[in-house]
Amino acid sequence: MNPLDSRKFKNKEELRKAVWDYMEKNGLVTFPRPCFGRIPNFVGVEKATWHLKKLREWQKARVIFSAPDSVLHRARYEALKEGKSLLVAAPRIAGFYRLQDIPGNEAFRASTIRGFAQFGVPVRINSSLPKIDLYLTGAVACDKRGNRIGKGAGFGDREDDILSEAGLIDERTPRAVLVHEIQVFEDLSYLTEEWDKKISIIVTPEGVYRI
Repeated sequence: MNPLDSRKFKNKEELRKAVWDYMEKNGLVTFPRPCFGRIPNFVGVEKATWHLKKLREWQKARVIFSAPDSVLHRARYEALKEGKSLLVAAPRIAGFYRLQDIPGNEAFRASTIRGFAQFGVPVRINSSLPKIDLYLTGAVACDKRGNRIGKGAGFGDREDDILSEAGLIDERTPRAVLVHEIQVFEDLSYLTEEWDKKISIIVTPEGVYRI
């Protein structure tokens, strides 16, 4: 059981601070550190990515969207290795890039934030792009009802809005988040707003939760 789940938080920021503090103090995060103010890149992300790759949604997906979070680097790398087409957002939504047909020996670098511009093609988000089969994002916290809480900048919700407005995703698009078990709560709906975007799959090093 998540030891933080017994607490009631006054607001999202108090929750974020509790998660960041716990993960730092207990050695649950890796580069980049410290994790304060970030989407945590957690210890065990490789195992979580292994679980992600076992999902039917992953195996069927031809086009995957990924947020730029470091915690998704391994997933982006695996997608490119498998020959999937990857649509990525640059940090702070400074642009979008399409990565496809990347040689295997370049896939690791191409899947880094620096590699987006080097190996990807800048694209304008519109309906001419192929629809997204799987949407990947990170979180500071989430719950088993599908609520997601990011780092507080609003970029995750905005990425979802941009892609939805272009018709590239809709309510049926699977939205998966990669997190550590300490980031998974039973119910955070008392902290969320009606405009906060939902997720449908939670992937951790321990396994998968479907909403």
